[in-house]
Amino acid sequence: MSDDIEELHALAVQKGSITYTDPTTGFTVFTELAHLRRGTCCGNQCRHCPFGWENAANGTKRNGKCKSGDFDAAKRLVESMTLSKEEKSIISTGVMNSEQESCLPNDTSLTSLREGKGGRKGGKYTSKNVPYTRKGDKGTSQLLTGERRSKADDAFEAMGTVDELCTVVGVVHAELMSAEKANELFGDLLEWLLDVMSRLFDLGSHVAKPKKDPNGDFDADGVGGGFDSTHCDQLEDWIDLMTEDLPELVSFILPTGSKGAAQLQVARTVCRRAERRVVDLVDKGVSDPNGLRYLNRLSDFFFTAARWVNFKEGREEIQYRREYRGAKQRTRQAVSLTGAKSEK
Repeated sequence: MSDDIEELHALAVQKGSITYTDPTTGFTVFTELAHLRRGTCCGNQCRHCPFGWENAANGTKRNGKCKSGDFDAAKRLVESMTLSKEEKSIISTGVMNSEQESCLPNDTSLTSLREGKGGRKGGKYTSKNVPYTRKGDKGTSQLLTGERRSKADDAFEAMGTVDELCTVVGVVHAELMSAEKANELFGDLLEWLLDVMSRLFDLGSHVAKPKKDPNGDFDADGVGGGFDSTHCDQLEDWIDLMTEDLPELVSFILPTGSKGAAQLQVARTVCRRAERRVVDLVDKGVSDPNGLRYLNRLSDFFFTAARWVNFKEGREEIQYRREYRGAKQRTRQAVSLTGAKSEK
């Protein structure tokens, strides 16, 4: 690293900042302080990694200041890099004279020290990690690459929709779990839904880490480098197992039935929207096509699961089709998933 970058990094750490902006690329870079507060090496060979790139996938190592996962050592290093004894005294007593005030970093005040700055620095009434950081108040957010972009960027639109889908699946799972003898009634579906939510977290991490080289390969490393195609195969197996229990589909059906089944149809439509958001990223070469394949297959899984839940709960399926060949208007026909039929 150049002397300019080292000096810029040292100044950022001195001020207690977890990021700084690289003047050459414009990217936001995590400081050593940010890595130490996390306590573990992320494996991405970060510029200021204090753990010596211990978890780098390619095996590359360098000298580090402490071991990845040694949270006590990391905490001691953080303390040595941030507040002095004088500043800690100010925080505990709430008293600061002019001489003490002159010793503080330029961007630090008694209020910010006492009330916290959000994120890992805590809030007004807690020193624990809080979800707000205020860094996105101007409409930008940070990718896992460290780059800040507008929240209207395609990557954040895709991430947000995948996140929305994950929460809808959570609602489905909660609804099914509320049923009497849920595990006996729905069996493996409950575990499958948990797996789907986990895969959506993986997909969100991947979308948040767009590949810089559109011609490079994707690496399904579990931390955003790609998406494993075997997850698509797993969905197909689950679809097959549920389909085997159901009467063959011969027409359109209305998204009705139990609450759980209806919510699964909502999940299907949100999934289709997430798929549309990811298409552009795949076309640009920055997102793994396997993630797009997963979303395409996942909507089919939700559709089948909705029918299967109605089947397990003894609900009717409302088909929407022509009563006879040549009819000018389709009609609704309530069909029992065990075979009986009534027309409406």
